[in-house]
Order: sequence, then C-alpha cells, then structure tokens
Amino acid sequence: MRVQTSIAVSLLLYLMSIGAHARAVESAVPQDQVAAPADEQAELQLLYEESDLVTATRRVTPLHKAPAIATVITADEIRNMGARNLRDVLKMVPGIGISTNAWGVNMVEVRGIRTSMNDKILVMIDGHSLNRNINGSALYQVADALPVENIRQMEVVRGPGSALYGSSAFVATINVITHDADEIDGVEAKIDGGSFDTFKGNLVGAVSSGDKLAASGSFDYFRTNGPKLHVESDALRSTPFSMAPGTAHLDAEQTDAFLKVIYGDLSFRGHYLTSRKGYYIGMGNALTDDSYSDKENYWGELAYDLRLSGTLAAHIKLSYDHYGQDSHVKIFPNGFGGGFPQGMIGNPQVKDRTFGTEIQVDWAPFKGNRLIVGLAYEGMQQYYVKQMANFNPLTYADIGAFQEVADWNRETSRQIWATYLQDEWQLLERLNLTAGVRYDHYSDFGGTINPRAALVWNLLDEVDLKLLYGRAFRAPSFQELYDINNPAVLGNPALKPERIETWEAGATYRLSRALNIDLNYFYSAIDNLINKDSSVTPAVERNIGKSVTQGVELGLNGSAFTTLQWRATYAWQAPRDDLTGQRLPYVPAHRATGSLNYALTRNVTLHTDLHWTGPRPRDTGDTRAESPSYTTVDLAATAHDFYKGLEIQVAVHNLFDKRYSDPDTSGAAQKIPGDYPREGISVLANLLYKF
Repeated sequence: MRVQTSIAVSLLLYLMSIGAHARAVESAVPQDQVAAPADEQAELQLLYEESDLVTATRRVTPLHKAPAIATVITADEIRNMGARNLRDVLKMVPGIGISTNAWGVNMVEVRGIRTSMNDKILVMIDGHSLNRNINGSALYQVADALPVENIRQMEVVRGPGSALYGSSAFVATINVITHDADEIDGVEAKIDGGSFDTFKGNLVGAVSSGDKLAASGSFDYFRTNGPKLHVESDALRSTPFSMAPGTAHLDAEQTDAFLKVIYGDLSFRGHYLTSRKGYYIGMGNALTDDSYSDKENYWGELAYDLRLSGTLAAHIKLSYDHYGQDSHVKIFPNGFGGGFPQGMIGNPQVKDRTFGTEIQVDWAPFKGNRLIVGLAYEGMQQYYVKQMANFNPLTYADIGAFQEVADWNRETSRQIWATYLQDEWQLLERLNLTAGVRYDHYSDFGGTINPRAALVWNLLDEVDLKLLYGRAFRAPSFQELYDINNPAVLGNPALKPERIETWEAGATYRLSRALNIDLNYFYSAIDNLINKDSSVTPAVERNIGKSVTQGVELGLNGSAFTTLQWRATYAWQAPRDDLTGQRLPYVPAHRATGSLNYALTRNVTLHTDLHWTGPRPRDTGDTRAESPSYTTVDLAATAHDFYKGLEIQVAVHNLFDKRYSDPDTSGAAQKIPGDYPREGISVLANLLYKF
C-alpha cells in the first residue's frame, strides 16, 4: 500500500510539474495575446450557462425554470473530481450525506432522512427505475457499483416526486442520463489501478449509420480487496468466539454493461450488472472470515416516440427487469456457542422480475400550456425464495449439516396500475405554474393519490423565485410485508405506504460570473413510517412512526478569470421524531462542502473537494458521546491533450488520511463500541485513450 501510494503521489507531482513548466512558457507571452483554451471555455460554459433538467417534468426544461430544487452534475465535473462511483458524486450535493452500517451498505441521507436500505430515494437510468421489490431500494445495489464513465449528466431532484414517478420518489429522485452516440467520439478505453489492489477496466464507444441508426454503450470490470479497516471490538467481545480485534471485509468484484440503440423514433436500452461484495463487519455485528453477497441485475426497455402533430405526441414503453440475490452469510464465527465448527452460516436466496408498460401523451393545446397524461402498468413477481443454513432459523440451534431450511420470505406477486396528469402553464411572461397528480393502485394495499404544485417566478433575468408543494409515498417492500421464520422480526401483510408532505421555497441570484447564489428552505412531515414494533416477540413491522424535518440549503459558485471555478455548499437540517420530540439520531445538523477546479495550463487540470460533516447524535439510551465532526479532502490532477487522444489522471481520496468513523447504529446495545471505521487515504491512477 505505501509503495503504491508513493508511486501514485510521485506521478501526481510529475503531472503538476508538467503544468508548472508549461505555465512558465505561457507566462513569456503577453497575457492580452493568450486566448482562453477551448476546453477551459467549455468548462465555464458548462458551469455558468444554462443547464437543462429532464427529471422535474419528464421533458427537457431549463434549470432556472424547472419546478424543482435540483442539482445537475455534468460529465466533465464527474471526470475532473476523479469520482469512482455514484457515492463520490452524491456526497457533494447540498443536503446529502453518505454513511455506512455494520454490513457495509452505503446509506444515503437526504435532508436528515436516512434508512439502512435507501428505500426513500428513487434511482433511474435514462428514466428507467432501478428500485427493486424485495427491499424497495436501488442505491443498496448501485451506490458504489454503477460506473460513471458513460454518464452525460446526473440529475438530483430533492423533494417529493411521486406525482410523476410513483413509489420511492420520497425525499429525492436521482436520474442518471447516459451519453448518446453523437456525444462519443469513437471508442474510449480506460484502465485504473491503485490502493487496496484495485483494478478497473472500462470501454465506452459508439457507432452510427446514416441519419437514423446509432448505437452507444459501455463495458466495465472492477475488483478490489478493499481497505483493511481495524475493528477493535464487536458484538461477541465478552465471549471466546470473537475474532476482534480484526479487519473488516470490503472486497468487491463487479461487471457492468450498458447498450443504447436508436433507430429513428424507436429505441432500446439494456443494462446488466453483477457483483460480489464482502459484508464489512457482518450481519450479526461480529467479524467473520467468509461472508459475501452475489447480486445480479439486468433490464431492457423498448420505446417508441410517435409524433401525431405539431402539438401532440405519444411515448410508448415496454420493459422487463430481473433481480437476483444469493448471499453467503457467516453470521457468527467458527465455534460459536460451543458448536458450529464452520461458523453459523445462512444462505438466503431470492429472485424477482417485473414486466412494465407505459404510454405518455404530450399535448400543447395552446401557447404557454403543455399537458402530460400517462398510464402505466407493472406486474411484479417474487420467486425462487429459498434458504440454506446450518442452524434452525427459528431457534438458532445447530442442526449440523448445511441444508435447506424454512423459507425466509414467500413467493408472491404484485400488480400496479397508475395514471398521472401534469399541466405546465405560463401564466405571465415570467410566471409559470406546474400542477400535477398521480394515482397508483397496488394489488396488495390499495390506492394512493399524490399531488404536486409549483410556482416559478423569473423575477429578473438574474433572479428566480420558487414555491413548491408535493406529496409522495413509499410502498412497503416485500421484506417488510412477508418476512417469516425469523425470531428477530416478522413482516406484516397489513402495512400501508409511508407518506410525506413537503413545502419548499427557493431563490437563485446569478450576480455575475464571479458569484451565483442558491438558497432553499424545506419543511417535510412524514407519517405511517414503517418501524419494528418491539413490544411483542418477535418484533413485527408496523406503521407506527412519524417525523418532521426542516432545513436550509445554501449553494454558492463562481469563477475567477477563465482558469478557476469554485463551488461551496452548506446545509442545516433539524429532523425530529414527531411523537417524542427527540432529534433523529446519526445525522448531523450541519454539513458543508467546497470545490475548486483550476486549469493549471492548457494540458493540466487540478481539482479538489472538501467535505465537512458536523457532529452526529446518538440514539436514545446510547451513553456514548456524539460522533465527532470530521473533514476530508480529495485531490485529482488530470493531464490531457499533451498527446493526441491520451489522458492521465491521479486522484487521491482523503488526502490527509483523516481517521474517522460512522456511528454504530445498534444504539444502547453498543455492539460495535468503537463505531464503524471509514477509509483512510487512497490513490487511484488511470489512463484513458480515445481511438
């Protein structure tokens, strides 16, 4: 590790020295004779000119007119920051934080709301949902697995989105927009290597024939041994069976492929992702030596755009999704309880598939008015629900041989019918009203209606004001509904969907290229929260929770000359339990980020990100001090165009090797007394060549 870090840092310094030499040469030329490089001008254009947003209205809308509080991150920004995955990009968005739990899940917090499965966030690729039926989540599968090389832009809409997209668009909607063929110049091949024996290979390419046929796609392979994080003590610390002190397991291997084919008005998109990952500390909050989870995702979508007239169009989609999970979990280590010579091992398995169809009609009945009407259907089926184990799942007793035992969930199905309506109305030249509503009917719990309304006033050319209201829901997952044969918690088929109402106000002031200001306020009330009712044994999932969260998000950005761009964000949030009045645990009241992007020369770009997280409170009954604040800094240097088609980048994450932890979520039980250790300094170097 030290040797790899030294080599990569040396390369980083070398790239900077190239820039210093080139800068010295450029300084000999009078500044009034030096034109800004084309790539620098492009960066400024991307940063300060109009960004377009699709997610807020299901059509391309200028960001300043969009009826949403949103952030758009471009491909150039993602590349310059040296982002490895969605997690690296999301942590720089106002109001969003990333933490982990005992089994290594990237928990994404939005506006003070966080769950272990990220089931309150909808994630899409080109408008196709990745959320899965078994746990309601997408980020559980893709937060650190989805490659970023084929992303044209990532749209993050904070606030409710169920009026357009249905379940899980609860606190945020993330839409990953991929490159079209005309945005890719031939083939791009990229190889990464670095800390923790990390290797990555990526291909992005496109072909076209005539004016109608175009295809683009990507292939990605990744593997790593992961950081060897030290865990001093675990849940078995008072027994002779504990493997602590020891190291966590964050090894991973994954393969990803994406294909987009467009022929005139007909298009196809397909995505395949398979992964194997270690379980960090472990499902039982105890270190073990052989736990991993295999996941397989793939989906395909066929779409047809039909232009009926100059004011009327239809968009028709057919889709199929598959998800499979096969987990090999050593819950407790060898010899646990005087038995289990191979450890206490479970192997839950599940598969699900979804058939979907949707038709959306766009109509502009008169100038200044645009209407969207849609009808959607999804048929979901959960099957191949099995469990192998060497213990009785009801009593935890040793049963000797590894064998098939009682199922952990059940085979089931769900049908969803939905219809939605949205009307965008230009009331005045600078005043726009967007109103919409969606009705979803689920075969297992019934119907839900979710409206939205947004007023956008472009008060001046430089000033925008927004007032927004929305309601959203999250359908109970199959785990929450149907978990069985579990002595810890049982599902509840009588569950109702979680609900949220959100009010937002936003103001944007584009003062100059040197300074732009975004200021937002939000207030959300959540009820019907699904929590474990521990008043009975075993615990049962019930709709027993209520919470309220409010806060302020501030974003600043600007430029100095043509070579330096900067961003800064600050978020204040105050989430609390509406039944007890207590503050929600594990999330900070304050969070801030900062970014600098500096074109050192025409050929070398430096980028740095700073991320500060404030203190995080503990849960009720946990006597430990609050989790302290911490600051991390990332640095990336990119050398480009010094040789035609070649680009080299070195990215250092957690540059100053800050040692910090995320709070143990077991509360008063304090199963991991020293909390969950996070990654120290790491280095990743990559070579990109464009054919």
